[in-house]
Amino acid sequence: MKQAVRLFLVVFVVVAVATKIVLLSIPQETSVMPDGNHIVLFHAEVRCVTCTKMESLIKQVLDEPKYGNLDLVTLEYDKPSNKEFAEQFHIGTTGIILVEQKNGVTVRSCDVSSEAWSHIKNDQDFVEMLQAKLTEFYGQPANL
Repeated sequence: MKQAVRLFLVVFVVVAVATKIVLLSIPQETSVMPDGNHIVLFHAEVRCVTCTKMESLIKQVLDEPKYGNLDLVTLEYDKPSNKEFAEQFHIGTTGIILVEQKNGVTVRSCDVSSEAWSHIKNDQDFVEMLQAKLTEFYGQPANL
């Protein structure tokens, strides 16, 4: 009985590893970020409570009419099709990047991840920090 269980586990691990290797070797289509002004939220495929809270607070800010020209883009940093963006912005964990995209090229960007992480425990602090960063990066809300 022990040998049967051991054999099953070995076969299972071998099949799982082989499947992952095959999936990683298949060429992935690279994601394309549309032109415009964006708040890019990078997160893992398996999301944590903090990540979903950040997304909720970003959406709360973007619901204000003065931010009508901004879009929220969510990207899984651990997904092969998003590898290029994750590398471009040096993302290896949940992060928030402000991006201005024109003609398929990132014109400028600002990483606000460290500020986001330091303010996430207080919703109002997070919202105020994000609003200040948006104004600093994109200009007055009327210019968005």
